[in-house]
Amino acid sequence: MRKHVMLALSPVLALAACGENAGWNPNYSAMHNGSDYAQYWQQREAALHGRGGVPQTIPVQLPAQAPQVVQPGRKVVPATVAVVPANAQPVTAGGPYPGSTPVLVRYARQERQNPGTSAYTRTGGSVVSAASQCSRYSSADHAQRAFIAAGGPILDPRGMDPDGDGYVCGWDPRPLR
Repeated sequence: MRKHVMLALSPVLALAACGENAGWNPNYSAMHNGSDYAQYWQQREAALHGRGGVPQTIPVQLPAQAPQVVQPGRKVVPATVAVVPANAQPVTAGGPYPGSTPVLVRYARQERQNPGTSAYTRTGGSVVSAASQCSRYSSADHAQRAFIAAGGPILDPRGMDPDGDGYVCGWDPRPLR
């Protein structure tokens, strides 16, 4: 019995002899190299054992520059961020559509049926409940975006499209095509 217990415990004892977390975590392997984190760790351990004050900050060292893949003979160009003025109108491949969004333009081009032409099967829902839902939105564009976001035209969880044409609250896709 004693022999079996020793055999079962020998891997655990072998791992314990390797040292605490040595090798897999750079923070732990650097505990004795004099880095800022090593000093913090030693202060923290002393505070936990009642032999010193609690350190107030945890040092974190981040890379000064992110690594980049550079192909031989190619110049590295830093990335730029485009600044869009707050009053800019959305622009799509077909041109600007004042008051519209790319989501609505894409949807108008995707759906080929005209308003009033049933393209989706609807069960339940009424014109009265649809009108009630539409009154909650400031414009037909806002209602159509909410309809698309809720799963429309395949789904109509709010009953906004009782005729099944894929358009709600009088929204007309034809000007955006």
